[in-house]
Amino acid sequence: MSVPSATVEAGTKDLLREGYQVPMTAMHPERGRIDATAEGLGCDWSWSAVHRVRPRAPLTCPECGHGLRAKVSRRSLRFFAHDPGSPTCSLTGETMEHRLLKLELVLAARDAGWHAELEVPAASGRWRADVLATSPDGSRRMAWEAQLSPITTDDISQRTERYAADGVAVCWVTTHRRPWLGEVPAVRAKPPSEQPGSQWQVTEGLTRFTVEPCEDERVCPGDGHGVWSEVQTLLQEFVAWSLSHRVIPHRLSRPAYLAGNQWDQVWTAPQYAAAAEEFSRAAERDRWLSSPRGSARVMAPQQGDTENFARQAARLLTGAQPTARRRPPAPQTPRTTGRPRIPANPALEIGPDASIPALHAAVTAWVQTATGSTPQIRHSSRIANGAPIYLDDKPYGVLRPDPEQMDWQRWRGLKDLVVFAATRDERNRIAVAAPNGVRIVVLGQPGS
Repeated sequence: MSVPSATVEAGTKDLLREGYQVPMTAMHPERGRIDATAEGLGCDWSWSAVHRVRPRAPLTCPECGHGLRAKVSRRSLRFFAHDPGSPTCSLTGETMEHRLLKLELVLAARDAGWHAELEVPAASGRWRADVLATSPDGSRRMAWEAQLSPITTDDISQRTERYAADGVAVCWVTTHRRPWLGEVPAVRAKPPSEQPGSQWQVTEGLTRFTVEPCEDERVCPGDGHGVWSEVQTLLQEFVAWSLSHRVIPHRLSRPAYLAGNQWDQVWTAPQYAAAAEEFSRAAERDRWLSSPRGSARVMAPQQGDTENFARQAARLLTGAQPTARRRPPAPQTPRTTGRPRIPANPALEIGPDASIPALHAAVTAWVQTATGSTPQIRHSSRIANGAPIYLDDKPYGVLRPDPEQMDWQRWRGLKDLVVFAATRDERNRIAVAAPNGVRIVVLGQPGS
């Protein structure tokens, strides 16, 4: 059986305080890599097969190749010790914090149901993982790197690419603020305190996405601000979430500033990543619509679009069901060039006493024809006694406002603002007060 994680951590602290630099893995000529922290030594073998046996088990250090002996600490912690006269070995130069972080990562992966080993090299020698976790079905591998010593962003990016080339995911874990945080899949962790029950915590790199409304619609009309904020959790939970894809690495469309650091890549839940991408697409669409090219296309729908609008609005306002499409008769006279004149349809005439459902239907039909999107008409909040109209949660227009109460200066920045009127008389009153460039649509009048 494996030693409980609390015993492993407490025993390792004691060993390091006493000056021991102890590897937790060893190489056996027949069994391969054996792990003192794993159940069955990671190879279905018993500890008694290597501890205090004669002749001594032929164990060597996986890093330097020097001989190792199997030992047990006062807290019953199993470990390996170099034979006397060993050369300088990188495994003996690890700090207590680095060793404890590796132990936390390997035990967390095992608790999540994965097979995990310490200090695993690639067959090609291109990398060596502090912890390599393998899914129960063997289809996925993920490396966990306790990177506490300084390393350049270029070096850590190249090491990440080497893992990716072999189909291995990776997460870098550090306890310091490093310039490469946010450049590669990484988190910052906080070691446990001396208080009983204290555990490793993820403090940076795990995030969620929310949309916060902007207080000044003139500055940021509509959606508001997309905000990435930090989420803190136990490192053990984070390991389990990442292995089960409950959190994933996500490349941001624009940098986020978290705890004073710039992050281009974060860990987040898939639903937050999807929400952020949709928000980014909507913002890009709004920027395009406000551009001269997008504005011209919205303000001048094609001939077929206008005809579709007329038919759709007629059905909505009369309650008529759509009829089967018929092939039009062959034209008897040559087709004229230029924009065709669409005849007025009496069913589209709304009038000053039109019902709210009829007005909503006509506005919805017009906006859908012009933009391809469905608007939101908010009667709960009024603008100059008119109903504001939003498209993708951004101000798009106003339905039947009072032109004398309308603050036209406030809306000057919205080049695509559309004002909807119920009659031509309303349109004329609005036109007198509105500045140049404001589009006024008389509902029920094609081509208006």
